[in-house]
Amino acid sequence: MQNPNLMPDLANRERFIKGVIANGGVSFVAGEEGWACVPFKQDPSRDVVLFWSSPSEGQRWADVVAVNPSVHHVGLDALLADVLPMLAQRRCLVGADWSTDPTDLILDPQDLVARIWRERGEQFMAGVQASNTVWLLESASGPATLPSTRECGADYIPVWPTREAAAHNIAGAWAVKRPIAVPLGLFAEHYLPFVEQRGWFIGPEPMPAAGTKELTAAEFSLRAFPKMTLQRLRAV
Repeated sequence: MQNPNLMPDLANRERFIKGVIANGGVSFVAGEEGWACVPFKQDPSRDVVLFWSSPSEGQRWADVVAVNPSVHHVGLDALLADVLPMLAQRRCLVGADWSTDPTDLILDPQDLVARIWRERGEQFMAGVQASNTVWLLESASGPATLPSTRECGADYIPVWPTREAAAHNIAGAWAVKRPIAVPLGLFAEHYLPFVEQRGWFIGPEPMPAAGTKELTAAEFSLRAFPKMTLQRLRAV
């Protein structure tokens, strides 16, 4: 049985993470002494750096948490690639949507990174399942690819849930690529075997610095087609 005392924290954590993704990052307040923070009650030697998922909430609390404050935005890419890892190295914690409430949510930066990636992946899968479509960038030479960080010497195929998201990445070496809508069934039938044969990966919505959470063909199939995968397992 779940502890009812934990439910508000769980709900607030999920709300904060969804807000961070929806708003493309977090807001923080900087003042004369740097980033706004408060001491961690259980260990005053550790700072709790204050973040807000809504820019308006950052503005609301700016004068409370800093002298001569200014509100800044950290994009999701920089947050995952640089800011949260830096806070973890410095043994700082994150005050999520801080409001002076004694029960304000405090998160470990490394745990927050993992949970943001998990929620982002779930939202991606929900989007492609709802539209029954995966978007790629392709040209006559084939699909756009990027070097894998999961396995040396391998590549991954970037994929997006919408045409707009895919088209946003047309630049540089991908200037000749065009957004291609691939029905989910066709993607499973043709692209996943192609990826598997080459030892490549699928990369949902990669970011310039943070990259993506690369999936093998089997991992992508398990997430995109859970019922189909279960039926196959039962047939073995």
